Amino acid sequence: MAHQLQLTIRFFSNHYHGSDWPPSPARLFQALVSAGKTGAPATKWEIRHQIALEWLERLGPPEIFARQVQNGKPYTLFVPNNSLDGERSTKTSKPVAPRRLQGHLVGEPDVVYRWPIADSAAARKHLAGLDFLASNLRALGWGLDFAAAEADLKDDAPPEGLEQFTPDARGGRSLRAPMAGFLQHLEESHRAFVKRISRAGVDPYTRPTKFAEVRYHPVNGWRARRCIAFALQSLAGDDFRMRWDQAQTVSAWLRHAAGEALKQEELKQSWIDSYVLGHTTTNERGNRLSFVPLPSIGHQHTDGGIRRVLIVEPPSAEVADREALDLLGIKLPGWVLTDEKGTEVAALTPLKDKSKVLPFYTRGKARLWRTVTPMILHGHNCARGRISLTKTERLLCQGFEAAGFPESLIAEITFQPAPYWSGAGAAREIRVPKHLEQWPRLHVQVEFTGDVDGPVLAGIGRHCGIGVFAAEG
Repeated sequence: MAHQLQLTIRFFSNHYHGSDWPPSPARLFQALVSAGKTGAPATKWEIRHQIALEWLERLGPPEIFARQVQNGKPYTLFVPNNSLDGERSTKTSKPVAPRRLQGHLVGEPDVVYRWPIADSAAARKHLAGLDFLASNLRALGWGLDFAAAEADLKDDAPPEGLEQFTPDARGGRSLRAPMAGFLQHLEESHRAFVKRISRAGVDPYTRPTKFAEVRYHPVNGWRARRCIAFALQSLAGDDFRMRWDQAQTVSAWLRHAAGEALKQEELKQSWIDSYVLGHTTTNERGNRLSFVPLPSIGHQHTDGGIRRVLIVEPPSAEVADREALDLLGIKLPGWVLTDEKGTEVAALTPLKDKSKVLPFYTRGKARLWRTVTPMILHGHNCARGRISLTKTERLLCQGFEAAGFPESLIAEITFQPAPYWSGAGAAREIRVPKHLEQWPRLHVQVEFTGDVDGPVLAGIGRHCGIGVFAAEG
């Protein structure tokens, strides 16, 4: 018995121009509506097609299987903007950023949407109507993204070679999805668009707005991490700076401040101890906040001083755990940091200029990342008194796996004792907690198979600012 409704998309070329990838469920739904209500198929529109779409919009977000993509070469189009200055029409620029579908073959599936079906009888009842709409689909994305589609009921495995995306409240990719009433809203938006020009002028607000926002996570892939940023300020109100090699010290100040701030709330002390302060069990060592000092980089003459900090969620953060970061974002601005003796040393302030150093650490869609503070391995990488390349690579891959970056996401890893960034120092120079002093530390460069958003942290010192990566612009 079939348990999955499947909509399969096959593109005619290996380029996709939409702003989302994979194409969102809402974009697919709109394409199906357009397929049934535009041109010759509109003469065959029946109430069963409307009922089928209303049934589909209530199924919830589907699982999506899609080809991996690479960013194509961007270019600019110049098009009329329908604005007159009295004598001549002006033009406006339109940036185009296409994506290339890897492994695309004409006739092979490029995107597959799957909904679990509890009532197979209802699915079979609406299947013919959905397949009629799918068979008339002409494009998905921009108008030049020509595609063919089909609807079916499946109980077998999805096509091989496609990346799987599953709905996940902690996912890093937000896609629009239909919800109950979406078809009616699209019809209302279309009527408003047709009547947008009147004697009163042009109504620009005719695009659909009533849709669900669903977060997706690539299965066996990287999970996005939320973070908040602060600047460090001296108690006199001047800029504050700590040396690059004192990242662990600043991290300890910040962690203590976060714990004290959350103790003022009605929260379980055991949760604060584990999730915030890091007093975790062996099986939960990764499920905790990371307190990350950010050395200044990006210029050949930079001093590497620590003037900014991040607090970063773990990739395993549950929805309930997110309250910690939300509260800290409210409570910590203006908070005074103290050292291990209780002496006040600096204050946290909102980060006003986020364009200088922060983008190196929180860069979106970058494949090549390099350590600013070295990565600490969780085991010895020597064999017979000499460094073993095989053991080192295995330990590095395991370190990335523990940090939420599976080996399947890694294309290449290189390492060295010397720094990659001006302002940083050699791997052995950084101060580390006593319980980590025995383990090797290396500067690491990693190239991922796809784009990854920062922050990127790895190694057993990642929660205290050691093993922090940055990417070039």
